[in-house]
Amino acid sequence: MKRYSSRIIVLLIATLAVFLTACASTVPQTEPIPGTWVDVQVDGDSAKVPLTMVEQHRNLHFDIEYEGSSLAFMAYILDDRIQVRANACPPCRSRGFTLDGNVLDCDACHTLFDARDGTGIEGACVDYPKAAVHYRMTAGNIVMSLADLVDAHNETLIPG
Repeated sequence: MKRYSSRIIVLLIATLAVFLTACASTVPQTEPIPGTWVDVQVDGDSAKVPLTMVEQHRNLHFDIEYEGSSLAFMAYILDDRIQVRANACPPCRSRGFTLDGNVLDCDACHTLFDARDGTGIEGACVDYPKAAVHYRMTAGNIVMSLADLVDAHNETLIPG
């Protein structure tokens, strides 16, 4: 009986070890992902970014010229979903965020924003959430209307 109990304990420990090893190997190891600035194609009233570029870099930053101004945006992958947001931190006048897990970290002032919905978490510029840009997927491209880009940029400039 004692021998039987010992075997069960050894078997349970071995099973637990295999389970923990399998779990550890499926947990993604994430490091902060700085933004990679790229040029995007603007055609008429829309802009497009190849999905493969976002998949490759995981955190893209790009500018759109609009009525003499340069408006910054970011496209990143979070939870297997593409997010496109305005890329501006108005009080510190920064453009550029590092994606750190589920958090956007301003490259200048280090204010933190929730990467899922753009809301501020903590820091000096927390009252300026990063507005989402509506997009559609067409022929392997993330396509955004200039109107939606401008709206998201303008919304990010307003505290809220």
